[in-house]
Amino acid sequence: LHVLKLADCIACEDTRHTQTLLRAYGLDKPAHQLLALHQHNEAQAAQMLIERLRLGQRVAYVSDAGTPAISDPGSRLVGAVRQDGRLALVMPGPSSVTAALSVAGIAGDPAHGGQFVFVGFLSSKAAVRAGEIDALAAEPRAVVLLEAPHRIEALAGALATLGERPVTFGRELTKQFEEIATVPAGDGPAWLAADANRLRGEFVVVLHGAPVAADAGDDLRV
Repeated sequence: LHVLKLADCIACEDTRHTQTLLRAYGLDKPAHQLLALHQHNEAQAAQMLIERLRLGQRVAYVSDAGTPAISDPGSRLVGAVRQDGRLALVMPGPSSVTAALSVAGIAGDPAHGGQFVFVGFLSSKAAVRAGEIDALAAEPRAVVLLEAPHRIEALAGALATLGERPVTFGRELTKQFEEIATVPAGDGPAWLAADANRLRGEFVVVLHGAPVAADAGDDLRV
């Protein structure tokens, strides 16, 4: 709140959402202090923000329903700011990724030691997505995926081919209607279908690590 209050300009993925946030905390910024920066205009908007930085202004960037530059806009902005020789600082907030990893309990898995890989959004094309999941099927580390509500059924259906492999679904993590469930991958579609509300909100999906095959070396030697 201190940073947002000090900012001469706030770049927003959606100015309407950010204005609602600001007003909720009594920080009613005038329209000229808000600048839209999203996936369709990030490169151009980043240059506009750099011009403001060169004038000595303080600039903050806020994304809507995720963490800036983590499968959300912001990475091009950070890169442009650094290329201009200026400093980019982070004000970390609630993270759906780390929240999902914590509640999935993967750190207690002695076979994998809590290791994970962040993949984010898979392809929206069914054939490509199926290929991506095939490539992840033997991944021994946990895999963190992100998905939007209108595509979660397709993702769950594609993951169902992994059968008994545990999958943790985190819906609306760190928000009012948070819901968490760990089910076998094959049961994912049925879990979603059991409640219409489960098709609403943003998802973090943790595909637990693949079982590590036992070393047959001693058996073969004996």
